[in-house]
Amino acid sequence: PDVVIPKNYPEFTSRRVHVAEWIEGEKLSQSNEDDVGALVNLGVITYLTQLLDFGFFHADPHPGNMMRTSDGKLAILDFGLMTDITDDQKYGMIEAIAHLLNRDYSEIGQDFINLDFIPKGTDTTPIVPALTKVFDAALAGGGAKSINFQELAADLAEITFEYPFRIPPYFALVIRAIGVLEGIALVGNPNFAIIDEAYPYIARRLMTDNSPRLKAALRYMVYGREGSFDAEKLIDLLQALEKFTAVRDEGDGSAFKVDGVRGSKNLGTAGDFAGTKQVQGADSNAVEPASNFE
Repeated sequence: PDVVIPKNYPEFTSRRVHVAEWIEGEKLSQSNEDDVGALVNLGVITYLTQLLDFGFFHADPHPGNMMRTSDGKLAILDFGLMTDITDDQKYGMIEAIAHLLNRDYSEIGQDFINLDFIPKGTDTTPIVPALTKVFDAALAGGGAKSINFQELAADLAEITFEYPFRIPPYFALVIRAIGVLEGIALVGNPNFAIIDEAYPYIARRLMTDNSPRLKAALRYMVYGREGSFDAEKLIDLLQALEKFTAVRDEGDGSAFKVDGVRGSKNLGTAGDFAGTKQVQGADSNAVEPASNFE
């Protein structure tokens, strides 16, 4: 209810001229109102719904295309650049996030094959340690939910020079969209973590989607690789699902994690976590786990 899309007027629109409803407001990035953070969090859920529910999303959300309306709603303008992704890519993103949430880097190689970063049939064994270093650095700021996607994209780009690894065009547009939202949010909230605010949406998909792949991802989230039931993770998912319902039905854009606590789980804030779970590389050398994850 708090997201506004301008009405389109096709009878006045041509190949070169797009005519749409005029929206009164100000750029979200320039607003000093107290609800800017809430509108950014709402924007995260909105974009994930476009991306991972429908596979067709607004790929040009630069600061000029995101407004705070005069009555405090989020307006998204200019749908001239759109892109679509396949079901495999949608499910692959959710699976990859589940693995990152659990710091299971050993699955990242297969995740990147599923997401078209690495050609099918590639032996990912020598690539996993390199990806481990990238994600270890990216996640060290605030646990597995504090990824700076802009920095992560730059780090991944460096790997392409050494491995059969490429950033597919669709993902470049995903990074652009997420990076704009993150950049606006970080100005007002240095502790903003994009995955924290995406987690309610991910929980909803895992707990309501009938896809065999997402059912498997849900089992993984609750039972882990070892197959041991983790009640805390189940509670975490249920609280995230409750938050998604509040966002969808009530327009609740408040942050999901506050002062390092998400629901009833203390995740810490930036700088609290470092290190990674043990990952076996091609040379059989392991990265030792940090005590925070024991």
